[in-house]
Amino acid sequence: MVFVSLGFFRFLLGVGIGGDYPLSATIMAEFANKRTRGAFIAGVFSMQGFGILLSSLVFMMVCSIFQASADGHNLTTPLELAPSVDIAPVPPESDLAWRIILMFGAIPASMTFYWRMKMPETARYNN
Repeated sequence: MVFVSLGFFRFLLGVGIGGDYPLSATIMAEFANKRTRGAFIAGVFSMQGFGILLSSLVFMMVCSIFQASADGHNLTTPLELAPSVDIAPVPPESDLAWRIILMFGAIPASMTFYWRMKMPETARYNN
């Protein structure tokens, strides 16, 4: 059931991000003036790289916290198991790791949704 939940929420996250990338560039192109339009669109796409870097840092921090928790349980790693054993013991709280990582990803998505709802319509749309 955990993999089904992870797959569903990861798919939902992918749809949201996939829809946001072209929308952000379009919104910047409509609101920016001709002189600064290129710089604004470049800024939008450079934030994608910053987001990837930040998400990697969040992933490493959360996983290191849960690794320290697993070390407290004195669990063996998969490499230390006997060849006849297929599954390594997993601490029960490790199920929370992927949920916490996705929750951190929901914070900027929620802020973006809020700001987009508060954004006025463009002059081209109102005319």
